[in-house]
Amino acid sequence: MKKELSTDVLIIGGGPTGMIAAIYLDLLGISSIVVERQFEISEHPKAHELSARSIEILCQLGFSIEELKEEASPHEDASRILFGHSLNQTFGEIDLLEGGNDEKYKIHLASPEPYLNLSQTSLERIIRKKLKTCKKSQLLIGHQWEEMQEQQGGVKSKVLNRLEETSFSINSQYIICADGAGSRSRNALGIQMQGRDRIDDFISVYFELNLRDFVKKAAKLYWILNPKAPGTFIAHHIERRWVYHFPIFSPYEKKEDFTKEILKERILIALGDNEISLEIKSVSFWRMACQIAESFRKGKAFLVGDAAHRFPPTGGLGMNSGIGDAQNLCWKLALVIQNKANENLLDTYEMERKPVIELNSQESLYNYFKIWEVPQSLGLNPKMMKWQAILFNTFPIKLFPKKWKDTFLSKIQNNLSKKILDILEKPQKLQKVQQAVKNQIEHFDRIGLDLGYAYEEGAIISSSDKLPKQTVSQYQASIEAGVRFPHFWICDEGKKMSSHKWLSPEQFTLLCNEEGFAWWAANEHKLSPPISSLVKAIDVTNSFDDLPENSPAKTFYPIENTPLLLIRPDGQVAWKPKNLEVDISAIFKQLIHTK
Repeated sequence: MKKELSTDVLIIGGGPTGMIAAIYLDLLGISSIVVERQFEISEHPKAHELSARSIEILCQLGFSIEELKEEASPHEDASRILFGHSLNQTFGEIDLLEGGNDEKYKIHLASPEPYLNLSQTSLERIIRKKLKTCKKSQLLIGHQWEEMQEQQGGVKSKVLNRLEETSFSINSQYIICADGAGSRSRNALGIQMQGRDRIDDFISVYFELNLRDFVKKAAKLYWILNPKAPGTFIAHHIERRWVYHFPIFSPYEKKEDFTKEILKERILIALGDNEISLEIKSVSFWRMACQIAESFRKGKAFLVGDAAHRFPPTGGLGMNSGIGDAQNLCWKLALVIQNKANENLLDTYEMERKPVIELNSQESLYNYFKIWEVPQSLGLNPKMMKWQAILFNTFPIKLFPKKWKDTFLSKIQNNLSKKILDILEKPQKLQKVQQAVKNQIEHFDRIGLDLGYAYEEGAIISSSDKLPKQTVSQYQASIEAGVRFPHFWICDEGKKMSSHKWLSPEQFTLLCNEEGFAWWAANEHKLSPPISSLVKAIDVTNSFDDLPENSPAKTFYPIENTPLLLIRPDGQVAWKPKNLEVDISAIFKQLIHTK
């Protein structure tokens, strides 16, 4: 290993966010080195939700929906969430395919899959394979970032090769900190986290088992409300990977109290079959928090993903938010590094992403506390598990014989189970429970959060028109500045294609009607060659001719009244002028702080 390396961007952390940043930078012609302290990708599954917007971003960067689907669970499994006393003894469900609900996604997406139930571990392997093909990006596994020092023109970082136990330097113009919730680099920068650092502690148990023939109804999540084994099964893939997790209450319960034998017994109770043969592959202890970094930037360093924010997993917004962070930051870094934009452009990263992150954080926390309405509908107190832990792990009960404590606890749990099962036999009370389940829909049906987020200030030219009001489970397409440019089907040279085919992750796209295209031809020369090369202008007038009269696109994108529409490399609308009385050079100077 050389004593000193140089690159445009040093990326600390080789998880999904860090690697996606490297792949995007490579596409933009920017070199990067990713340092990842672990030698292997963790086998223990973590996140499992890949959102509609994340799928769009990955496909734009060259991934195919086929390779993403290969390791994901079937779509029908991924669209169902069950609540029950055990895996097959269920009393409520949310089916995202019910009543044509799936169609509202498909109207707004080019992908045939509106979301994927895909293990982060599998996704990381797919991304790492892609990263290895990048010419300007390098992944150093088993390398730990140690320290940084800002200097003229960039940053010098010290990195430890953990295999050889030798250190060397990496010089870079910028640093992306993607090293997770416990980020060493964020701590070194002195950036504090704000919010709740501890909500609850959890145990996560991973086992591999094909339960396709065992489950009566396939789902991706099974919320188990059994007093003897309360917890949640995450079916990362019903035929391959399962995780069972539940809260523990420190200091009354300790990690060492939960041996693999105890965990296996608990899992079998939750499965509802003591005869199933299973082997626990790994056990993880984690702390749920809800925190956001006070700043996403310090000098030449930027925080992305879990280094910048930690959410409760309720809603699947964590990893997807990190993917959005990387997409937003990288094209801006490229313009600055290529000397096409002023460094002030980089201030818009936090300006744009932080409000989105704050909304996702609020929704994740709201989902976590709202889910407790389901056990409450069964007459269970949400604090019951904590009280139980305190009762059986404090003086003097702690001194009682284990057999006595087990018998006493078993009686309590059996009585509660009987109460639950009795309720489920009474139609009126069962209906109340099922309604409590249905009320959790926004936890899982979040098209408005996935597609509807907008940047209200930053690298955009705001108009006087108001942004559409989105809700968590409803999305309204729009072409106002700051929103994601919508997908709709068009006909180009006789071929059906998505409107997103017009867009490029490497350039700004200027969509024009006939009048607007003529204006561009007459005004393009006013931009300097480096900037004009960033713009791909397309006359899309004829593409609207073949749209049916009832096409939604004709409502939100009236082409005859929209001479110009500028889309950023990340797919967000940058500018929508009302007329052609504009100075294009002034627009780009305001938009990206051109030099």
